[in-house]
Amino acid sequence: MNRKENPVFNRRNRRVAVGIVALVLAGAADRTWGAESNGAIAGVVKTASGEAAIGALVRVKHGERGVSFTVVSQEQGRYHAGNLPPGEYTVQATGGGFQNDSKATVQVSGSETARMNLALGRRQSVTEMAATSDLAKLFPEAEIKAYIMEECTSCHIGGLEHIASSRKSQEEWLATVEKMRNHPYGNIRSLNITDQQRDKVVDYLAKHFGPDRPPLDPDRDLPKAWFTGESSKFMVTEYDLPRGAAPHDVAVDSKGIGWVGEDGHGVIGRFDPQTLTYTRIPIPPAVSKPTAHTITVGPQDQVWVPDSANNRLVQYDPKTQQFTMYPAPKPPGRGNFSANTIAFHPDGTMWMTQEGSNTVAHLEPKTKQFTYYPVPSGVRANKTVAPYGIAIDGNGWIWFAEHDASKIGQVDSKTGEITERDTPTPNSRPKRMGTDGNGNVWFGEWGSVGKLGIIDYRTSQITEYPTPTQYSGLYSVGIDRMRNHIWASEFFAAKLARFDPRTNRFTEYPLFNRITQLRKIAVDPSRPGRVWYGGYRVDTVGYLDVIE
Repeated sequence: MNRKENPVFNRRNRRVAVGIVALVLAGAADRTWGAESNGAIAGVVKTASGEAAIGALVRVKHGERGVSFTVVSQEQGRYHAGNLPPGEYTVQATGGGFQNDSKATVQVSGSETARMNLALGRRQSVTEMAATSDLAKLFPEAEIKAYIMEECTSCHIGGLEHIASSRKSQEEWLATVEKMRNHPYGNIRSLNITDQQRDKVVDYLAKHFGPDRPPLDPDRDLPKAWFTGESSKFMVTEYDLPRGAAPHDVAVDSKGIGWVGEDGHGVIGRFDPQTLTYTRIPIPPAVSKPTAHTITVGPQDQVWVPDSANNRLVQYDPKTQQFTMYPAPKPPGRGNFSANTIAFHPDGTMWMTQEGSNTVAHLEPKTKQFTYYPVPSGVRANKTVAPYGIAIDGNGWIWFAEHDASKIGQVDSKTGEITERDTPTPNSRPKRMGTDGNGNVWFGEWGSVGKLGIIDYRTSQITEYPTPTQYSGLYSVGIDRMRNHIWASEFFAAKLARFDPRTNRFTEYPLFNRITQLRKIAVDPSRPGRVWYGGYRVDTVGYLDVIE
C-alpha cells in the first residue's frame, strides 16, 4: 500500500471495527525504522561567492518515506542532521534569498555520516523566499489593510504575492475583486464583501499597486533571511500527509504520540515519532462526509473530534481502538453543531466553543447531555461572534475568544452566565487559547500586527505582547508547563515562537516552507522543548525540537 492511499474500509462495520481495521491495515503498510535511525548527513553551506553561509535552512528529505528533517547551518557554514533512517535523501538549503542549484541526493547507510556540501547559487522565487508577513510590509498602512490580509490569504496560498506582484488600473482591480466575489475558481468560498468594502479595497489597490508603481523587486523589497543565535538551535521533523489532508489541528498525548485531524478527508491520523510511522483511522461514516477540523486529546489520552457535518462529537480510544458517538442537539437560534475548540474541566465535564451558532456548549460525558449558552454580544447583533479558542483558568472559570468581535468572554461554570470584555487592541481577532501552570490564560491575536495575550485569572486584566515579527498573525498557543514557556504559531510568518514570561522575551523558529500556514499547535507533555504543528496549506504534520 502506498502511503498516500486510504486504508481499506469496510462500510459494513459501522462503529467499533472501523478503527480496528484501519489501524491493522495502515500499520501493515508501515515500516519501523527502530535502531536503524542513527545515520547522519553533514557538510558545509556556502554562498555563490564561496563565503560560509551561516544561518541557512537545510532540509534533508527521505524520498521513499516522505519524512524530512530541517536544521540550520552554524559557524563556518557547517550543518549536521543526525538520527536519520537509512535511504536516499534530497538535500536542499536556502538562505539570503538563494538556494542550492538542484536538489542534490545522498545515500545514508547504517550509522555512517554522509557528506554533502552545498552552494547557494540559484535565486529563489518570491513564493520560496517570502512569507505573508514579509509581503505585508509592502502594503501601506490603512484601515482596509487588515481586511485584505485576512480575506485574500484565507483562500489563496499566495494572496498577498499576487497583489504585490501586480500592477493594475482602477478598472482592472475592480474586475479582479468582482471575479473573487462571484467566481471562487475552486477556492474555499466566494469573497464575502459589501459594496462599500469593495470600493475601499479597489481604491487602496489602485493607489498602491497601480500601473505607475515600480514593479516588485525581490532584491530591493524583500528580506534576505538568515537565522542565527537561539533561532538557529532547533531541528524540525516533518511528514508528508496524503494530498488534500488539510491538517487544521494537531494534538499530542501523554506518551508523545502526535494526533492529526485530516479535515479534508475526515480521518484521524496518528504519528509515532519513535518509529516515524503514520497511521490513518477513518471516522465512522454518517449521512454526510465526516469532518476533522478540530482534534483534542483528553486527560485519559482519548482523542476527541467534533464531526460538525453530522452534528456529533466523536471520541476515539487508542487503547481499545473503539469509537463512541455523542449526538449533539441543534443549538438555539442559529446554525448547527459547529464545535471549534474543546477544553476539559477539572470536574470531568467538557466545554467547547460553537463558531457557527454563537454559543458555548457544555457536555456531561457520562449522560451525553449538551447545554448551550448564547454569547450576549452576538445575540444583540443578531449574528455569530465566532466563538473560537477556549481554556479553563486556575479557578475553574471558562474563558473563550470571540474572533469576529475582538472580545474575550468568560463563563461561570456553575451558572453559565457570560461576561465579555474587549481586547486592548481593536480588531485583534483572537484565536486559540491555553492555560499555564499558574492558572493564567494565554491566547493568540491573529488580526492587526499579531500579539500574544495573557489574562490574569485573579484580576481578569489582559496584557498583550507584540511578536518580534510584524504581521505575524499569531494564531494559537501551547504551554510547556515544565518550564512555563508559552509557544505560539505565527500563521502569516511560518514560524513557531517561544515566549518566556520571566523575561518577556520571544524566540522565533522558522519553518522551511514559507506558505505552511500554521494553525493549532500542541506542546509535548512528555518531552520539554518539543512542539507539534500541522502544515495546513502543504499537507504535513511535524514537530520542532529545541536544541539546548
